[in-house]
Amino acid sequence: MKHRRISVLTRILLIIAAAVCGGSFFLYQNKMNKEAADSASANETVREYKELILWYTDEGLEEYIRDTSDRLRAEKGINVIALHKSGLNFLEDVETASLSGINAPDVYMLGADQLEKALLMGLAETIRDPDGTVGIFNFPENALNAVTVGGRKVGYPFYYETSFLLYNYSYLCEIAEEALRMEMTGENTEEEAAVIEGIPDGFTKESWEEKIKEKSLEMLPSTVQQIMDMAALYSAPEGMENFFVWDVSDIFYNYFFTGAYMDVGGICGDDESRIDICNEETIHCMQVYGGLHQFFSIEQKESSYEKVINDFLEGKTLFTIATTDALKRIKDKSEAGEFPYQYGVAALPGADEEHKARGLANTSAVAVNPYGKNTDAADALAEYLIYDNASALYDMSGKLPCVSGAWEADTKDARSEVRALYTESASLPKLMKLEDFWMQLEMVYVSVWDGADPEKALSELEEKMKAR
Repeated sequence: MKHRRISVLTRILLIIAAAVCGGSFFLYQNKMNKEAADSASANETVREYKELILWYTDEGLEEYIRDTSDRLRAEKGINVIALHKSGLNFLEDVETASLSGINAPDVYMLGADQLEKALLMGLAETIRDPDGTVGIFNFPENALNAVTVGGRKVGYPFYYETSFLLYNYSYLCEIAEEALRMEMTGENTEEEAAVIEGIPDGFTKESWEEKIKEKSLEMLPSTVQQIMDMAALYSAPEGMENFFVWDVSDIFYNYFFTGAYMDVGGICGDDESRIDICNEETIHCMQVYGGLHQFFSIEQKESSYEKVINDFLEGKTLFTIATTDALKRIKDKSEAGEFPYQYGVAALPGADEEHKARGLANTSAVAVNPYGKNTDAADALAEYLIYDNASALYDMSGKLPCVSGAWEADTKDARSEVRALYTESASLPKLMKLEDFWMQLEMVYVSVWDGADPEKALSELEEKMKAR
């Protein structure tokens, strides 16, 4: 067979064509490799973006966190890994994990009183709040102040705890009816026996019940002295053992006596120039407080909030000082048929007619860790926790969310009353220098209850705090 000879020119053209094809293939391969690398990088970014680590310390939030995580995964494709941690040395643990990069939280929950410490440790910064959620239109001023340090919001306000007067409305109605009959007949008269049973003349069953209701609301005490007068004037309904009992060993249930006249850190709790603990008003209120020991016969060594609330749930108490957790406990007992009473909440009573009360509030916050890589997703998680899913928080945890409108606007129940009291409560200060202030003040209350001189105890505390 004859072979066709290839000309020199043809050979040159073939070599050039091969080179072009080879170069094109090489460029194509590079392009494909780069696109694959970019795709892998993008997938890695998406994976990182969609996976967040959340640290929390309160086991009571587990159901709510699971629910929020499920919703975020379904709606935004964000996967939340929630880790329960000890509250002891919590911020130090956040710092250690952040520096090591091992299971470091992108988002974490803490008391708002710890925000200055978190800020100074570099574990918090001014919130981005991309949707403009954290403002006076969505949150009460008290909640916004609680997450403010040096004029900057460094956390998202989450839920709150505050104290209030809790009362057994059923018992109060019985006492109100006794008061009405005494007013109508005169105490210890022969006529009293004639109307002690049944509906008085001139009333129908409905109008008499309405009269009792009006009287019971009129009898709600605005001072501790009024409770003492009630105990002296009226007999206790069957089953009731205490007109008034509260935990005298815990500052959260005692602070209201002096709270209206004490200033530690200003409205945001971050101003070290605002320290006013010992003054004429606080001394007087503390003297009234110390004088109650003999009347109510409560021993602080035997006093506990758990016993106080259990006594109330068992129908032994008319008035007590409670915190927000009591609402869910009463609700659960009522639904189980174990609390056959009506109840109500009211403003804390003042020491006397001339002095008002002010309770203590503890606001919990959500902080975004500046060390986290997923800040956009972290803000989305924080906002979802404190705002988007807040209507589920109470039913799942018994905690009351800071955000306004977390339940139906026309719902007029105890939660609405407590919320109003929260807006007027004093917040825990954030000053690191005064980190143990509440423990120190609690010791003052305990000592005064046991007979210490109020002025001396308050004066020593103020000097100690100012020296810091």
